[in-house]
Amino acid sequence: MDVLKKTLQRNQTGHAWLFSGPRGCGKTTAARLLAKALNCTGLVDGYEPCGKCAQCISISSGDSLDVVEIDGASNNGVEEIRELKTHVSLSPFSARWKVYIIDEVHMLSISAFNALLKTLEEPPPYVVFILATTEPQKVPATIRSRCRHLPFHRIEVPAVCSRLSRVASEEKIPFDPDALREIARHADGALRDALSLLEQAASLGGGEVSKDAVDRLLGGGTLSEMEKWVSSLKEEDVQPFLFLDRMFRKGASPQRVVEGVFLLFRNLWAVKRWGKPVLEALALSESEEAFLEAESGAWTQDQLSDMMQYCSKLIPQVRAGLRTDVLSGLLAARALECRATPAAKASPPVARPPFNPMEPASETAAARPLVAPPRPVAPQTSPPVEPPRPATPQTGSPVAPPQPASRPDRAKEPREVRVPAAFDSPVPDEIWREVERRLFEGHISLYCLLVGATIAVDEKCIEIRIPDDGAYSYATLCSERKTHELAAVIDDVVGGGRELVLAWRGECSARAPQAMETKPEPEEASSPAPVVPPARDEAPPQSRGQGKGIPFEGIVDEVLRWTDGEVVLVRREEREDEPPLAGEQE
Repeated sequence: MDVLKKTLQRNQTGHAWLFSGPRGCGKTTAARLLAKALNCTGLVDGYEPCGKCAQCISISSGDSLDVVEIDGASNNGVEEIRELKTHVSLSPFSARWKVYIIDEVHMLSISAFNALLKTLEEPPPYVVFILATTEPQKVPATIRSRCRHLPFHRIEVPAVCSRLSRVASEEKIPFDPDALREIARHADGALRDALSLLEQAASLGGGEVSKDAVDRLLGGGTLSEMEKWVSSLKEEDVQPFLFLDRMFRKGASPQRVVEGVFLLFRNLWAVKRWGKPVLEALALSESEEAFLEAESGAWTQDQLSDMMQYCSKLIPQVRAGLRTDVLSGLLAARALECRATPAAKASPPVARPPFNPMEPASETAAARPLVAPPRPVAPQTSPPVEPPRPATPQTGSPVAPPQPASRPDRAKEPREVRVPAAFDSPVPDEIWREVERRLFEGHISLYCLLVGATIAVDEKCIEIRIPDDGAYSYATLCSERKTHELAAVIDDVVGGGRELVLAWRGECSARAPQAMETKPEPEEASSPAPVVPPARDEAPPQSRGQGKGIPFEGIVDEVLRWTDGEVVLVRREEREDEPPLAGEQE
């Protein structure tokens, strides 16, 4: 509201405003106050309406002819906006400014927005538009760019409690502070909803706002009930299941219950992780702080995190209409199972600082090179070249189909799976950081695939362990091309002659180093095959996998080898300059 105060004090009122925010946070009320401040004849401090002049009284009662409120949800057509444009050109009747307040403006149609756009571009000097919406992203950018956007925020629980206590005190209504806090929490930042619940609770409690009246009003699912349910999980009996069942039978909202359980486990997780500093930031009551401090010691961080994730998965199902009896069974079973699961006693991983691409190389790495000497390459001897044999022409005999040149079979061999080796000492930090640096500089895709991976080296093997959530990284790294590139970088740093193993969730891919250094070449045919003209008819389409055994030469063979692909369709087409076969008509 400071923006509005300074704007009014400097007399720099804009011709169009856009108020956005969640429901019940005061957008329409602020629009009416702005209309009062613009037309008030006795402003206090230059921005606050007096509330006593004729303009303030008429605007408060809704009798002012110069302040028009329009519901965008019910008047969303282009005809209504065109009618509004005919009245905009008229001068104010008695006030200084003519103010149009359009609530739920995002409900207007595209044609209505286009009709309103021209008026916002060239408005009369005495007209102010105030647009209010809960979904500003649905307002066209052309409209938003011509308005002063003022975003409203959800009201915090302490502020709502303070306002409720003030209203109850002025109305002389006895109240319980815990009941007011529960109303404020249930209102979810909407002061309008909180005031409505306060009035209903007072009527239900016989003129008094008590916790029992609020519990009956909300139908259960209050924070105190959630705390009792969490505490009952310690006991090995049927109470956690029956507690939820009774709560839903009283009329508790399933979505409110799941969201309340999530928030409660979130607070327990935060207190378990950071302790008392979190309690001050959460702005809780003394009883809530005492419960969190006492209950957080009975849970582990993993258990609390698991419950939060499970509740987050239940929320969409509840919104879709999940039955309450099914929900109570699922929630109770998962909570009891999680509560009974002991904490995993895994050895802490070796702390290693993350790789920073902008950080210069360490002095140790710069002092001595980590590049291993080049591995010896065995001399290759080429077989003697035989002179081509003269082809003997054959007459009167059918032409034999061409025989494909023999080549190694491209069928994928079964992968060897073995148990990951247990290394006593991991690779030195400086070596692994050097590997990361080289991958970042020359192979950025490999660097991204190895984020979070760990490496261990011994005399015979290099094992890279992929994290549990790295299924895509593991599948990509297992391709022949990626494995070859990764092995080349690692061998340059730690030395060659070792086997590279990729491990993920107990599954390993073992590849021998000699298989990654050389690529098999297709064997040359002993004698050239006779040349025959291609067939005219088109080969029938083959299903996926039928072209696996068809040999290809040249670039097609290289592409299939490096991408681990397969032939799906083979099509033979005749050339235009080729003579027709015998027996066919031209």
